[in-house]
Amino acid sequence: MNPLPETEKVEKPTLKKLIANAGTTQRELSEKTGIKEVTLNSWVAGKKTPRLDNAVVVAKALGVSLKALSESLGLDTSGLPDDN
Repeated sequence: MNPLPETEKVEKPTLKKLIANAGTTQRELSEKTGIKEVTLNSWVAGKKTPRLDNAVVVAKALGVSLKALSESLGLDTSGLPDDN
């Protein structure tokens, strides 16, 4: 009997990857959202976490859900319902 294959761990995209996937840069995202580039840099670096109002603006600009954005920031979203 063959053992079951191990499930591969699915990596969650980082904020940097979400920005790249949206075809933009941190500077362009800053200009589009009105959020200072230095602030975005601190989120990308994992030094700070955005307030909810800023997270909504960034999620809209990147075309992702708040859950996806939260996961990209390393926040634990287990127990949250999936976006529909």
